Parts: sequence; C-alpha cells; structure tokens
Amino acid sequence: MIEKPFLYGNIKLDEAALRSAFLYNLNKIHPVLLHLVEHLPGLANETCYGDLQNAIQELLSEVIIHLNRINTIFLQLKTVPDNKKSLAQTRILEILLPDREEYLSDPLSKDLFLVFHIQKILNIKRNYFYILKSISGSLNNIDIKKYLQHCYDECEDNQLMFRLIAKEYMESSINTFLS
Repeated sequence: MIEKPFLYGNIKLDEAALRSAFLYNLNKIHPVLLHLVEHLPGLANETCYGDLQNAIQELLSEVIIHLNRINTIFLQLKTVPDNKKSLAQTRILEILLPDREEYLSDPLSKDLFLVFHIQKILNIKRNYFYILKSISGSLNNIDIKKYLQHCYDECEDNQLMFRLIAKEYMESSINTFLS
C-alpha cells in the first residue's frame, strides 16, 4: 500500500479551484431553496395549529430572501444557476416531504410530524450555507461573505424556532398522556 502524503500547510487550492467548489455548492443549494418555495405553502396549509402555520410562513419569507441573495451572488460571479437537481438530491428532497398517509390521526401528532420533516430539510439548507460561508472567505468578496453569513445565521434561528415548537408539542403530549 502506498503511503499518502500529508499537507503540512504547504499545499493550497488556487482561486479557480475554490471558485469551482463554491459554484458547485451554490448550484446545490439553489434547487433546495426552490423546492422549499414550492412546498412550504402547502405544508403551512396542512397544519392544524396557528403557531406552526405562522412559523412555516415566516420560514417561507426567509427562504425567498435567501433565494434572492443566492441569485445576487450568481450575478456578482457573472454566472447563472444550474437548476438541474441530481438524482440523489431529487430523491432526498422527495423522501423528506411528508407522505399524507403517514400522518397520525390527532392534530398535535400531525403537526409534530410536519415539524420533523421541516427540521430535516433545514439541516440540509444550513449545512450548505455553512460550506458556502466557509469557502467565501477565500473568494475575497465581502458582500458574498456577508450574504452567506446572514443566511447561515437565519438558518440557525429557524432551527431553534422549530426545535422549540417540537419541544412544546412533545411536552404538551406528555402532559396529556400523564393526566
């Protein structure tokens, strides 16, 4: 077996390689955001409780802002989004959509089920923004870095909001069960 070399900090990616990695990930987040814009209104309509409906509507507003920021980044980089979803990405996004047949009968369980599905997609979105934010520091464009930092921070806030909703739903279910 051939021993693999270690970097020791003396090998760096050039600007073209960094740009390529950045655009690759930018093109991966774009269809995720389009997917959310398409499906979040339907999920909001399927909720049983207003707090979850409001949270999903707020999330949709932020996703639209994120999509606008990503489109602005594409413009600044003088390139257009490649909206082709890979087979794997299409499958993952389909799997993460809740199947109506899987909903449990009571309203609280149904909404908790929706919260869990949204949290899965938010994790994907947050991870892409983290990767993009990390690479953007090497691109020497302060605006792009700032856009991505805002998107990442808002993803963190969204995650917290949906974690708190899930916690509230689970605690109210436990309290009902214990009564």
